Amino acid sequence: MYSLQFLDSFSSSSETNSDLIYRSEGCYSDPCLYPGLDYFVEAFDAHTYSDWINNRKLGYFRRPLSLELYVPFCWPLCLYCHSNQIFSPDKDSIETYVDYLLRNIRLQGQLFSGDTKIEQIYFRGGTTFLSDIQLRALTEEIKQYFNLIEGGDFCIEIAARPLTNCSMQVLNKIGFNSAVVGIHDLDQQTNHSKQRIQSEETIVQAICDIRRAGFNSVRVEFNYGLPRQNLDETANSLLKIIATNPNQIRLSNYKQCAGILKLQRNSSFTKSPETEAKFEMMLLAISCLIEAGYSHIGMNLFARYDDPLAVAQRQGRLHYGVRGFSTYPDCDHLALGASGVSRIGPTLHQNQCDLLQYYDKLEKNIPPIFHGLALSADDLLRRSIMYALICHSVISYDAVEAFFPINFKQYFVTELADLQAYVEAGLVALDNEEIVVTPKGQLFINSICGVFDKYLRKQH
Repeated sequence: MYSLQFLDSFSSSSETNSDLIYRSEGCYSDPCLYPGLDYFVEAFDAHTYSDWINNRKLGYFRRPLSLELYVPFCWPLCLYCHSNQIFSPDKDSIETYVDYLLRNIRLQGQLFSGDTKIEQIYFRGGTTFLSDIQLRALTEEIKQYFNLIEGGDFCIEIAARPLTNCSMQVLNKIGFNSAVVGIHDLDQQTNHSKQRIQSEETIVQAICDIRRAGFNSVRVEFNYGLPRQNLDETANSLLKIIATNPNQIRLSNYKQCAGILKLQRNSSFTKSPETEAKFEMMLLAISCLIEAGYSHIGMNLFARYDDPLAVAQRQGRLHYGVRGFSTYPDCDHLALGASGVSRIGPTLHQNQCDLLQYYDKLEKNIPPIFHGLALSADDLLRRSIMYALICHSVISYDAVEAFFPINFKQYFVTELADLQAYVEAGLVALDNEEIVVTPKGQLFINSICGVFDKYLRKQH
């Protein structure tokens, strides 16, 4: 857990921090998905996928199952979002997508027949474009083909704007018990620069509505480092959000990728703050969260002391996976909808991103898989190390050697040498038995995990 004294000392050592900050702004992505999509192959198709499902049903590997449904609709336009988006969808487009999503549920339910206990459901994307009738239809279809565990975590993403198609109370009655609210900034000028208008009133009202509707948990996604944003705006916005008492708050660093995102490239918005200015915003935000009683879970996610994630962290039973942190044991993850990414056993795959191809596959009663990958023993080893560092800030050589037939120090001789730079910077502690990430190092955990990323090593 961070302390205010640590933040003060870290902020004051600016000469050392400058280099670390610029390095942290590099190409290190969230290792929740390892290896990344760039390494998926089209040879992993529907037939390969079905073989792995059969292996699961035969008992070669057996884990709990979580479901994710993705709705790729968005309006107004988002400059920060890297997901596949369909802007300003009409009623017919939404109805068509829901119809095929229902087909997707039925097809997967048949493939998983007899092995379908669901502990977690996550509705992601433009879910607020769906009516209560459409949301009910989707959840009822899931209940028919899968066995939902009583008291599971059923989460839905909510846009921080007035709902027109479905109320929070209706969402709770349908079965959702936790919500994620995306908040970009409460300052009107900054919001105009992103083409996304969110007034303070609307955001506070949305969170209060979720509370009154009886949801168990609310997580807020707070973006900092936005165009035209400064330190005062960051602090004022975050303090107003903290006042609504959300269970969790995640800090997200806005990254301007004009070469990747067409919308950013074509926009006339001003340049986002410099790297060091954004880092100051993050440190200020962390100070505000600590003073308000939040503890750092990891990956810039903060939770109240009594939140299940905070309790799991203290008890050493925190997990990390495709959907980030969880209190549930390591589980398989089934994604429904265009572009969704699934994890089944030692495999990863992504659904078709193009809607017409997604629809065409389902018309033929074929899983709409675009590409995927069967992970090697080395992939699984490296991923487990990254997850352990993220969840527990420590990795024991003996513990790894108990599960994998390797000599840790020999196998990772190059990586341990590379970690010396992080040791000198005070981010990592190394000895003959373990690797420990310091509280300061948790701010750069992506970079530290990147040392064990063999694909990244090949690129650079």
